[in-house]
Amino acid sequence: MDARSASDDVLAGFHALELACHEELNPGHPPRTVEEVVAFHRHLPATQTSCHWLADGGMAVLYVHGPTATFLELRVDPGQRRRRLGTALLERALARCRELGVEGLRGVHSTAAGAAFAASAGAVDEQRIVRSHLDLRAAELPEPNLPDGFRLVTWLGRVPEEDLDAYVTARTAMDDAPAPEGMDFPAWTAEKIRASEESLARRDREMRLTVAMSGDGEIASFTELRVSRGSTLGFTDDTGTAAAQRGQGLARAVKLESLRRLRTDHPEVAVVTTSNAEENGVMRHLNESIGFRPSVVETLSVIDLGRSAQTSGNPR
Repeated sequence: MDARSASDDVLAGFHALELACHEELNPGHPPRTVEEVVAFHRHLPATQTSCHWLADGGMAVLYVHGPTATFLELRVDPGQRRRRLGTALLERALARCRELGVEGLRGVHSTAAGAAFAASAGAVDEQRIVRSHLDLRAAELPEPNLPDGFRLVTWLGRVPEEDLDAYVTARTAMDDAPAPEGMDFPAWTAEKIRASEESLARRDREMRLTVAMSGDGEIASFTELRVSRGSTLGFTDDTGTAAAQRGQGLARAVKLESLRRLRTDHPEVAVVTTSNAEENGVMRHLNESIGFRPSVVETLSVIDLGRSAQTSGNPR
């Protein structure tokens, strides 16, 4: 389907499947509302290719960032499993990937059933990802300390035009974040940042970007939180610090400031989530020192479409 023009009733089917799979995939996290899910799928960024499939008891969504950075979200209602519905949805997604020139299709699994399905599809496990959550209302969030020469700034909804180039540069701090070999995200550009902001606004989802800025306007560290209007759940997007500025406590400062402001501005938010590669010990230690606690370990796996094309191209 084209999610941009699909009716609310049709898109609500994605919410029903989220609820059906919620407890096994997102323990300890409040579920998204139907309004959040409908808006999320309808208003994905214009710079990103996405494809949606909905079946009676199953769904799949393809997010294409680049040939090696393409991700599949696939869910089947527990009561509808072992009927080859997941396989049928995966086949549709793989066919679309080949049409789009995708080289590697990735997804995550966090249950034994998910691992078995991935293996049966020929996927190879790569990276483990730790998802954690923070009880925002109970968290102890001291006032952040900053090195001399820096100040904390928070922007809501949009990066000011005069700071946009500095933020594009700051996002290169994510280039050395742990990632599977061969997975390359296209570089962030001003156009992509503006498209993301527009997408979030149309979803009625607030972007909250907190940065540590030097006197000359350089953004040395940043973290982004997102929260939908009226939701009790917020989540952390990327947090990054320029390589030359690491080891000064800037990441801790921006995260504390961001969380403190969120709690003040949105007292209804009860839980904030974040995700880190298991091997990213520095960031995981920082998050746990703030109060985040691991809740789910996901495994990222990949189907090499070049290799699968040389065989049958279909999962067993």
